[in-house]
Amino acid sequence: MTSILIVMLGWFTGGFVNGLAGFGAAMVAMPLIASFIDFSLAVPSCVLIVLTLNCQVGWDFRHDIEFRYIKGILIGALPGILLSVLFLPFIPENGLKGGMGIFIACYALYSLFLEKSKPGEHLIHPVWGYITGILSSSLGMAFGFNGPPLAAYVAYCGCNARAVKGILSAGFLVTGIFIVAAKASAGLLTADVMKIWMCSFPAVIVGSKLGILLSSKLSEQKFRMLLFIALAAMGIRIAWSALL
Repeated sequence: MTSILIVMLGWFTGGFVNGLAGFGAAMVAMPLIASFIDFSLAVPSCVLIVLTLNCQVGWDFRHDIEFRYIKGILIGALPGILLSVLFLPFIPENGLKGGMGIFIACYALYSLFLEKSKPGEHLIHPVWGYITGILSSSLGMAFGFNGPPLAAYVAYCGCNARAVKGILSAGFLVTGIFIVAAKASAGLLTADVMKIWMCSFPAVIVGSKLGILLSSKLSEQKFRMLLFIALAAMGIRIAWSALL
């Protein structure tokens, strides 16, 4: 019973961060709950919880989604799943996580520097959506979180904060559906996984609602800076966990 309550609290915290920054639920929740449930339960339940969360967030921001940025993510998601199945078993987990964490942290810190010097002037081409779809679905399969590539992509898509959250939620839905289908086909969505999901998804949604409420009080520039700070912190955390 205690472990379930801790898992619920972890997902509430993850939902709050996700509502505030637009991503990060799994990256915050997973370290908090990993010591209390088996990794074989944590990852499959994580992808289900995140998919549920992004159904809610996507509905809230459905009128703000810029669909031209979603096409590339959708096209890249399936190859990312296939690549993760074929190649990830042969790549050392710590090396993959460490490299990803360092890249994300450096990207975020550089972007934060640019944002301070020339706020809002740096836009990304939609073609990067294809690469984002591949990276996001691959990481989601491997570790249960796929947010950093998506957040890095949309940070400079030239959209306002509501559109950024809409694009993120739609991107998470696209890659999440593929990931959940892959986990289900592998027989990983067991009764214990479903129990964790049923207990946790109300907590993550309540946390998300509170985070969205708070984020609505931020200006566009402050929101982008918060996004980069969250990216940098999570990149450093990933790299540090790989080193440990």
